[in-house]
Amino acid sequence: MLLFFTMPLDETSQLNRGRLFLIDEAQGIVGRWVATSSTADKQGVKDWNVRGGALPPTYELSQPLAFYSVAVNPVDLKHVKGVEGNGYPITPFEVKTKDGGTRSDLLIHRDANVPGSMGCIVLSDGEFADFEKVFAEKCQQHKEVKLLVGYTY
Repeated sequence: MLLFFTMPLDETSQLNRGRLFLIDEAQGIVGRWVATSSTADKQGVKDWNVRGGALPPTYELSQPLAFYSVAVNPVDLKHVKGVEGNGYPITPFEVKTKDGGTRSDLLIHRDANVPGSMGCIVLSDGEFADFEKVFAEKCQQHKEVKLLVGYTY
């Protein structure tokens, strides 16, 4: 199993939305959801270097990393504003970008506050509910799933 997140990056004031795919090697795409990372003002090219910018793509990390990993079992973050429910931790916990940015404590979660995130991958209520259902069903035999991140610009 593999998660793939892709989204366009630009310098507009509109919140860009991308897609999060769950891919099974034998069956192909088994899940597809609308998702975003960051807020509209930090979705420009190279904004993955700044706190709150889009989740850095693996090809822009200072230490080579083929994939991130996402925990299959969620963490209960009902008490955290903006998450207010389950969060699926993305590891490694902290990464450094080629241009010197440091990013940490990233998740896949429901977008529970203003639209967007501080660099996590977030989904609307309905999309997140479907993600949780399909992710639990298709990935139950795994502890974590690989995550690939790439952008168009």
